[in-house]
Amino acid sequence: MAKREVNIWDIIFWLGMIILIGYIIAKLFGLINTPEWLNLLPLITLAFIIGAFYQKVIGFMDRILIRTDYLK
Repeated sequence: MAKREVNIWDIIFWLGMIILIGYIIAKLFGLINTPEWLNLLPLITLAFIIGAFYQKVIGFMDRILIRTDYLK
């Protein structure tokens, strides 16, 4: 099995997912009692996750373009 390269976008994506899931679980169990403006933390984290996912898709599309460039 080939080794998979880990880059910064993988780390940002998984770190964002861990923060989001941890926040949701802590909020459900009542461990987090925050002011209203801090309730936007999941939305901010989601924005980072979407950005990292976008970067991964763009990188994948670039690799596919390079691999299929000879078909032109």
